[in-house]
This record gives sequence, structure tokens and C-alpha cells, in this order.
Amino acid sequence: MDLSHLYTPVQHDLEKLQSLMEQELASDDPFIAELVRHVLRTRGKLLRPALVCLSAQASGGAGDARLWIAAAVELIHIASLIHDDIIDDADLRRGEPTVNMQWGNQIAVLLGDYLFAKAFDLLSRVRHPEVAPTMALATVKMSQAEIMQIKYGQQPHEDEDVYFRIIAGKTAHLFSAACKAGALVAGNAEAAPLLSTYGLEWGMAFQITDDALDLTSREEFLGKPIHSDIESGKVTLPVIRALRDATSEDRDQLVRLLSGPARDGQREELFQLLHRYRGIDYALDVAARYSRRAATALTPLPGGAAKDSLMRLAEFVVVRTR
Repeated sequence: MDLSHLYTPVQHDLEKLQSLMEQELASDDPFIAELVRHVLRTRGKLLRPALVCLSAQASGGAGDARLWIAAAVELIHIASLIHDDIIDDADLRRGEPTVNMQWGNQIAVLLGDYLFAKAFDLLSRVRHPEVAPTMALATVKMSQAEIMQIKYGQQPHEDEDVYFRIIAGKTAHLFSAACKAGALVAGNAEAAPLLSTYGLEWGMAFQITDDALDLTSREEFLGKPIHSDIESGKVTLPVIRALRDATSEDRDQLVRLLSGPARDGQREELFQLLHRYRGIDYALDVAARYSRRAATALTPLPGGAAKDSLMRLAEFVVVRTR
């Protein structure tokens, strides 16, 4: 399933978005301009802006405000990734050196802050009274979840609720806000809660699948170093499942393997244990349930090309390889 095909109803919007972001982030300062070129060059699949525009179109259409929201949500996402890379001490992002690797943590922190500020500058131009609060709340939840992840997520545990709370805040609420804001700016108050639910369920499926891909994908597909979650000690759903179902002996071994940087032989043993207890299969099954709920949320919306793309995106989220 090809993303570019799913983006067809809003392809023109996404082309305009590129120009808008370049224009909004333009700077007379050569160093800031260099930083901006770097982050725009290493942007990802534009999922969040596409969901804003598809949601707006599925809700009846919207004016230029949809592009301001789409740009804002992408800048919030990029800023959060820059800060994540500092926390994880990552050196690559989509095959390019991370900002912290190339320019140091101080510049990376400040660049992330600058992009957050620019995002809310864009949102201040949207006249719908609920849009900025919706995006602000999602950003608050994102920050809270990052703190939770550091406190709880790196300690081997069997609590799925902790994991789901973290990924809802880290990932799903921003997708939900993107979809809801698209409907709001289209003036469709009835569609807004439906699309908000779609984005939340879709975002949960996305992050669970992403965590499974960290264990199964190849680096050139995933766009970041594989096994990075395991190496950084993050406890994801495949690990939680294995810890919950393992024998006491295997559980003790899993905890030991998760407690420090694994050498190649130890990493292979860890993956064997995850497969023995169907950790990855279980996570993908859970992701598929969230995906089905996302599709169901769209049922009341009238048919059309944008709705069709949103429905196919609900399939794509759990069958993608990256």
C-alpha cells in the first residue's frame, strides 16, 4: 500500500505545505537558516499534516487555515523528535546526523523550542476558538508522557496500562488533535469528535506497530537505528507480554537482558525470548484492534475520496514495513 496514493486527495495541499513551511521558517540569520534547512530536509512521511487536510476535506473542506494547522502540527512533531534525540543520545534520524549530534545539545534544545514557538504562532492565526486549545492540550499530554516514559518506561514491568498511557500521550493525542482540528476548521462540529476518535485509535495503532517494527524491521526501512528501544531500555508492548507470560526463569533472564546494553549474543537471546512468548505477534494483534476501531469511528461520515483515504490509512498503519 503506497502512501503517496493514499495522499492523492490532498496532494496539492501537501505541496503547498512545503512552500509554506519554508516561508514561515525563513531567517536572515545564516546559522538559523542552516538549522531550518536541515530539519526540513529530514522530515518524514507528513502523516500528521496529511491527516489534518484529509480530515478537513472529509468534513466539507476548509480555507487556508487547514494549512496553518498542518504546518503547526508538523513543527510540533519535529520539535518533539529533536528533543527525543537529545534524551536518547541518538546520532541518526532518517539517515542524517541528528541536530544534537551535529551541533550539540544546547542548539538542539533551543531549535526544538523555536519550532514549538513557531507552531503556536501559526495556530494563533486560526480563528476557530477550539483549535489552539486542542493542539495545546495534545502538546501538554506529549510532555507529560515523555516524563512518564523516563520514570516508568525504562524499568522492566508487566503493566500494559502504563505503556498505553505513555503512547497515548506521546503519539496518539497529537494525531487525535490533528484530525479534530481539521474538522473544526472545516466548520463541522458533528465530524470533530468522530475524527478525534479516529486519530486517537489510529495513533495508538501507529505507535504499537512502530514499537514492533523496532524489533523486526531493517534500518534502511525504518529510517532510524533498529533495536533503539531495546538499547535505550524502553519497555514496549512485546516486552511487557513476554515478561507477563514467561516462566520465572525466563522472566529473570529477560530482566537481566533488559537491564543493560546487550552484546550481539545477548540481543539474539532476548529476541528469541520475545518470540517464544509471542510478544511481537501479540503487539501487532493489539495494534490491529485499534486500527479497526479507528475505521469504525468514520462510519457516520459521508462517502468521498478523503474518507476513502482515511479508511485505507487505517489498514496501512498495521501492514506498513516502516
